[in-house]
Amino acid sequence: MGKPEIVYPEFSKDRGVAYWSSPRNLWASRRKIFRRDHSNLWRYSFDQTRPAVDPSRSVSFSRLLGRSAEDGFRFLILADSGEGDRSQYGLLPLIHFLAPDFLILNGDLAYPAGRIEDFEEGFFKPYRNLKIPVWAVPGNHEYYSRNQGREFYEIFCTRQWSGLWAEYGLTLQPQPGTYWELKEPLNGPSGRTPSVVILGVDTGKAADLDGRGDQPEDVAQHEWLRWRLRVAELEKRQAIMIFHIPALVREQHIAKTHLSILHQIIGASPCVRLVICGHEHNFQAYAPDTFGKYLNEVHTALPAEGRSPHYLVSGGGGAFLGATDFKTGNYPMAGVFPDREAWRNYANLMRKVVTKSGLAKTWIGHLAGVFNEALMTDADVAQLLSFLLVTLRRNADGWAVEVTPVFMNDVELLFAHLPNGTRVRIDDPHAPVDPKAVQHCLQPTLTL
Repeated sequence: MGKPEIVYPEFSKDRGVAYWSSPRNLWASRRKIFRRDHSNLWRYSFDQTRPAVDPSRSVSFSRLLGRSAEDGFRFLILADSGEGDRSQYGLLPLIHFLAPDFLILNGDLAYPAGRIEDFEEGFFKPYRNLKIPVWAVPGNHEYYSRNQGREFYEIFCTRQWSGLWAEYGLTLQPQPGTYWELKEPLNGPSGRTPSVVILGVDTGKAADLDGRGDQPEDVAQHEWLRWRLRVAELEKRQAIMIFHIPALVREQHIAKTHLSILHQIIGASPCVRLVICGHEHNFQAYAPDTFGKYLNEVHTALPAEGRSPHYLVSGGGGAFLGATDFKTGNYPMAGVFPDREAWRNYANLMRKVVTKSGLAKTWIGHLAGVFNEALMTDADVAQLLSFLLVTLRRNADGWAVEVTPVFMNDVELLFAHLPNGTRVRIDDPHAPVDPKAVQHCLQPTLTL
């Protein structure tokens, strides 16, 4: 087995501990503590800066693709996509090889605080020259900006930063807002309309759509979601719902989230077949029965027609890795990546990295040596990363919606077939990836 020399872009070398520990960036990331959450109001203040959009907030797949969607397409869903370091760039060979038609980022794409410079380092530079459309929903970090998330809105929902999109070789197709719908209108030219609808939900700065204290409920988003799901049911579509902050994670309910109304809407909608969250930097899968039990016990939401959706937490898209060695809870997972043994080995590796880097005697190195979570804040290696590949294809019965988890143990394994010392640029779209290694990354497919 060969050991290639993987070359990373020069501009990624200053990320990691030095980046996070700089006073300016550390303070920016602390805004979640020192600034109150009014994101249920902030998201609507952004809309006042441009003409009103279609209240359905719906865009067709064909418009996003720039061609007919009726022959099928594929896209990726990544969350917590990274800080512009090696762990984020390490997914590029897989992304290029899989050749998606578009990309959806499920929050936390601009660490630490959703500023323009954070978007440039964590979004534009890493995904340079993908030449595909990218849509997103905001995560909590996008709301830490001094402008309270306006940067995300301007980048993804307007043409204000179209120059950046063009400079970095990305296709700008503005979203109708921070929450949105993707679906193909019925009765297309060939009568072969894709049967799926994708609903992107904005959970805001602190997952408080229900409202509390002086934060009002986001009535508008809840009503919009009920409306779009009713339409999906009437049109006999399957719905995939994505939002950033999960309420069920690590096999337990996170009480500091306030998303019961959202989960009641999910439970009442039989067309919702899959729910995808991020925020936790690993992959966790929960079976429909388990998620149905959670909906009932925590949110008093009885699953419609006795059927619950699959539920995935998929936030391993490039940021530092989150521990999977946690205590079991009331809602057991059906699968996790990395597994507990892999996590333990990884954490030990990070201790060695910290020691050899000369940081062991700093306060950061000291904390890293004691707490596993602190170890991961400088996880500047392309290992144990994950995302989702979604494929829509026609078959004899109509449309198949296939969701394939993609697990990458180590980027070097993608090039192990090459002779020792072979230099490979990580951002080369034509890098000689081993197809057999990619197949090993593709996990069993969930067909909706």
